[in-house]
Amino acid sequence: MKWEDVRQKYNNEWIIIEAINARTQDDNRIIDQLTVVDAFNNDNNEALRKYVELHKAHPERELYVVHTSRDQLNIKERRWTGVRGTQ
Repeated sequence: MKWEDVRQKYNNEWIIIEAINARTQDDNRIIDQLTVVDAFNNDNNEALRKYVELHKAHPERELYVVHTSRDQLNIKERRWTGVRGTQ
């Protein structure tokens, strides 16, 4: 799906999306194709809890919590510059 289609289908809701086709341009993540994983009406806390659960189970997936009131996604890419320890 495209972001415009998602906004029409999930009007004014918190959703978890997964990037299917994405690229980086000028430190911005451009998502050309996405899928909606789950929708939460106006419960952003539940959306964040579900995101954490999904991210722990599937860290390789590119997931985001967003609200469909946004005209564009505008996702900034952050680069990890620290040292990660073993867990």
